[in-house]
Amino acid sequence: MSLIDGRSPSADWVAKDMEAMLRECDALILSKDELTRRLQESIETLQREMAKTAEEREQAALQREKAREWLDGFQATVRKGATLRASLRPQESVQLRLVQPSPEPPGEPSTQAAPVRVEGSRSIAAMRVISSDARRAWSASDVAQLLESNTPRAVRRTRCLLEHLQRLSVLQKVHSSDGKRAYYRLAASWEAA
Repeated sequence: MSLIDGRSPSADWVAKDMEAMLRECDALILSKDELTRRLQESIETLQREMAKTAEEREQAALQREKAREWLDGFQATVRKGATLRASLRPQESVQLRLVQPSPEPPGEPSTQAAPVRVEGSRSIAAMRVISSDARRAWSASDVAQLLESNTPRAVRRTRCLLEHLQRLSVLQKVHSSDGKRAYYRLAASWEAA
């Protein structure tokens, strides 16, 4: 609304002008309320995102700590293994250089000595398996397969048995070229006790 130049405002004009001002103020208040609501929603959204981000960061930090502990433990185990291997190498190299002279080819049972008496049903069964191919180098797993098929811990029991027979000098223990595997050959004539 506007006044005509030189005239005083009438009561009606003032009332209408105030009504217009009220409408303008109401509209401004509504717009500011809407803006405040939107800003509050944005703040709440940001706070949720910040809380979620903080939680994810904490989980990542925990996972990192677990991974670091595992890696440190693994590296320590590798170092222990390397130290153990280094400490065993001189002894292994000496063992590999020891060669017992024998006039007979490896795997051939001695005919000059008296037969070795073998006791026990499992020992006799193992000797029969190995004697079936006297020139062959038998692994513990090969003998275990023929003696016990796939019985649990059969290889361990058979390896102990073959070590015992080696100590009786009826078997000869030989190693693979890399020194990691052991095989057994017939070393002497034998008879069941």
